[in-house]
Amino acid sequence: MFKSIKYVLHENVTNLFRIYSIAKYELLADMRDSKLGLFWNFAHPLIQVLTYWFAFGIVFNRKAVTSYGVTIPYIFWMMGGMVVWFFISPCITNGCNAVFSKVNVITKMKFPVSILPATVVLKELFNHFCLLVILFCIFLIGGIYPNIHWFGIFYYMLCAIIFAISLSMTTSVLNMLARDTRKLVLACMRLLLYLTPILWDIKQLKHMPAVVGYIMKANPIYYVVQGYRDCFFYHKGILFYHNSMIAFWIITIILFVFGSCMMYKFKHKFIDLI
Repeated sequence: MFKSIKYVLHENVTNLFRIYSIAKYELLADMRDSKLGLFWNFAHPLIQVLTYWFAFGIVFNRKAVTSYGVTIPYIFWMMGGMVVWFFISPCITNGCNAVFSKVNVITKMKFPVSILPATVVLKELFNHFCLLVILFCIFLIGGIYPNIHWFGIFYYMLCAIIFAISLSMTTSVLNMLARDTRKLVLACMRLLLYLTPILWDIKQLKHMPAVVGYIMKANPIYYVVQGYRDCFFYHKGILFYHNSMIAFWIITIILFVFGSCMMYKFKHKFIDLI
């Protein structure tokens, strides 16, 4: 186990520039495929946010959300969570295909395969920064101004990065073993959007058994979502959500260890799996 972890960490640390270069190339390649290029990095998530706001904020008439004595208009509250989803969701879905999408490279040269999930996450991180710029501007217009608590976003962003890489290491190897893995991940992500308290307040589960609330709060994605919202609106601090934090890091570490073992075990077998 420790040998596997050391192997993965060493490959990623010693290939940081390669990770950056691949992520940059993939990002520029996507931009070259369209005439408007960078515009879609801002427009696409903004259109999605407006769609969810219309569906849930207007059609279903969701009211302002009150938590910890602070009342936030639904559109701002929703966007504080959706900005996380727009980052983690493509990291997981594209990360699942990280190895298989580079089979041409793997078969022609000796390549550190374990860095591929990190390249996917780094590429999506740029899109995440674009959406954060839009979000900050909307918050300023709505009267929500930056303060020192907003720096906590960097911690939760790091949590999202580590979680996405850890999960992608596992799913990318499983996708090489069985191509149905990616289809299963895509289906689960569609379901997870509505199961994770992003578009609805977790307090709506009060009428359900307490164990349901505990399971929801143990969701690693919910921990990051709640963390972003805390930085934007509630300002309770990182340690305030200590139970969710413990669950998050336990799950993430388990995923990282398992993913490292999978990468190490199949490092010389990926060509045979193609």
